[in-house]
Amino acid sequence: MPNPRGGTTTMKQPIAPSISVDRIITRIGPLGRREVVDVLLREERYELVCNGIAVAEMHCMPSLLRELAVGRLRTLGLLHEISALQSLDIDEKNCVIEVSVAACPTPAAEASGDVRLAPAQVHALQQAFNERCDLFRATGAAHSCALATPDSLLLFCEDIARHNALDKVIGAMLLQGLDPNGKILIFSGRLASDMLSKVVACGVKLLIAPGAPSLTSVNMAEVCGITLLGFVRRDNINIYTCPQRIC
Repeated sequence: MPNPRGGTTTMKQPIAPSISVDRIITRIGPLGRREVVDVLLREERYELVCNGIAVAEMHCMPSLLRELAVGRLRTLGLLHEISALQSLDIDEKNCVIEVSVAACPTPAAEASGDVRLAPAQVHALQQAFNERCDLFRATGAAHSCALATPDSLLLFCEDIARHNALDKVIGAMLLQGLDPNGKILIFSGRLASDMLSKVVACGVKLLIAPGAPSLTSVNMAEVCGITLLGFVRRDNINIYTCPQRIC
């Protein structure tokens, strides 16, 4: 399969036709000018309506839409407990997701079970995560996010937008009743403040990424007691905040 950087990519799993399309493009490379088949990800615009009010416009891959909607509601502060979710209907034709949420108080913050990792565990999780990123290798257009324990990945989601990938993981956490305590989030890109605000909402305390954080995200993580790991590579780990969790 053609790789967006040239050459070929071997996919472990075929890409579902619902989220991609093959297209003939012209490529100029070491072999000169030629026509090749490229894989393009589908992107749809979905409107999220909560209790009759439009609350978000989501440009996303048309996959895991239930998880995406639940995660977005959580990070918007509109759904604190999954038990408050009364209904969720997806109108594929009109690209509308309608949700009914019961009113409920914001739950009080609870003491969280902490998580600690050895550097070898950080690298093992990053490697396991990288091995799952087949969609990015095939298209160059997908971001990925995973929820993990210190020993393995629990959830893995992909989307054109990194915010959507994270919301899908958060939504899956809620739908599956997974406790954020003792868990780790792994991202495919940089760590900006808009991503950190979503992490704060979901309660996970340790983040791993191969990219750089912004100053605002570092300050936010420090205030919220979140350990932020950036530039995680084979021979490197940058610990920006709360270093006591890496030992």
